[in-house]
Amino acid sequence: MTNSSEESQMVLYRFRHLLGPHREWTKDILTQSVLYFSSPSEFNDPFDCKVYYRNRLSVEHLKEYYFSLLRQKFPHLNREQCKTKVAQDTKRITPEEFIAKVTEGMQTSANELGILSLSATSTNILLWSHYAASHTGICLKFLAESTTPFFGLAQQVNYKEDYPEVDLLAHSPDDQVQSFLLTKAIDWAYEEEWRIIGHNKGSGPKFFPEEFLLEVIFGARMKQEDKEEVLSWLSKRNKPVQVSQASLSPGSFSLKIEPYRP
Repeated sequence: MTNSSEESQMVLYRFRHLLGPHREWTKDILTQSVLYFSSPSEFNDPFDCKVYYRNRLSVEHLKEYYFSLLRQKFPHLNREQCKTKVAQDTKRITPEEFIAKVTEGMQTSANELGILSLSATSTNILLWSHYAASHTGICLKFLAESTTPFFGLAQQVNYKEDYPEVDLLAHSPDDQVQSFLLTKAIDWAYEEEWRIIGHNKGSGPKFFPEEFLLEVIFGARMKQEDKEEVLSWLSKRNKPVQVSQASLSPGSFSLKIEPYRP
């Protein structure tokens, strides 16, 4: 999660624009140190965080798996009571129906999570185009050492050509979460995404320690009046941040970032 210009620090970035209601939301990040965690159901990639199990259980596998679930969820039941319930319940459902119900339950749980997406790069021109309104917005840099509260919880997204193969029986719950929530199509690899997954509080605004916002980078096509307004927001902060300017590098498809000079 390091940027080439920040060899000594682990940092992550968040792109923002100032259009419509996003202007006020961006102001809240800078003045109130609050970031919005989204539900996976709101993501722009329809494949992102979608639960899918490839395997087909046999009846015996279904009974074994269901028995283990009952033992975990209902510890007050003894073995014979669990066996009786397994026998009763598996008479009314096929393995395919069971997989469908597990998938539905897992998807519901996934959609109830809150996820904050960040990037390991500040210079990708597509990220500026897509998430900072064609380079008219800003990019925020946060300290994200592994020991840093809040941002240190970020996990790296994996990019693959094939949909993750998840086996209900063979893969642990942690491996399943890794596959469903931290795997995306290779087409998205340019984003170099990292994610903070809020397992307990769901989507919505979350406060972060303000000292971990290190820098605000102005987009290459940002209007001067927008820069001045952002600077006025930053003046209200208790902790100062560095302000930089992104600009086009002559003769190449790249950006350079330098200290902002009014």
